[in-house]
Amino acid sequence: DVVLTDANGTLGTLTANADGKTWTATFTPTNNIEDSSNTIGVNLAGVTNAAGTAGTGSASSTSYSIDTKRPFPTNLTIEDPKLCAGESTTVTLTFSEALNQDSFTLARIRSAAT
Repeated sequence: DVVLTDANGTLGTLTANADGKTWTATFTPTNNIEDSSNTIGVNLAGVTNAAGTAGTGSASSTSYSIDTKRPFPTNLTIEDPKLCAGESTTVTLTFSEALNQDSFTLARIRSAAT
């Protein structure tokens, strides 16, 4: 049997191209993973060519990165928590990772008072 190993995900059904040498499968990463060093490997034992000659050893992909982990706030501070009419303060939000700057807007922040 051909044994495919995959890091942090699953491989779908293998499909042979017309030449019989090239095979494809869809890789789906696992949810909630952030890992920059993954590979997919194949154990060639049990793989045979048209003449019946078995393969030996293994082959491995180059490293690839997965980021399916959602960003989340790690800290929220209010510079002056006691405000009077007409005053303002600075609010600082820190997230677990850098955000797409176009995706986070004032409209995404809700006040508990509203």
